[in-house]
Amino acid sequence: MDDKLTTDEIFDVLGHSHRRHALTALLDCDGKATMTELVEKTSNRIETAPERIEVGLHHSHLPRLEGMGVVEYDTDTNVVQLTDTASELKPFVELTDE
Repeated sequence: MDDKLTTDEIFDVLGHSHRRHALTALLDCDGKATMTELVEKTSNRIETAPERIEVGLHHSHLPRLEGMGVVEYDTDTNVVQLTDTASELKPFVELTDE
């Protein structure tokens, strides 16, 4: 199986600011963070209530990223970790860092 992201998948991943900021936060945390850390770092970058960020990450953005093979999200421990596939995104995330 080819784990390489397509161009469309890369644009999809980067298509929402919460996903971009979450990926930036994970890269800043050496690829692994708790949901609490992720929400805190993301809410420091955008003007959205932390509760809304957490709900969006938990119900939408992290499952989407996990489905694309970019992160592993353990809902039991609330730990999010980048996968090897995420390394493809690093240059794009750095370019889009707002």
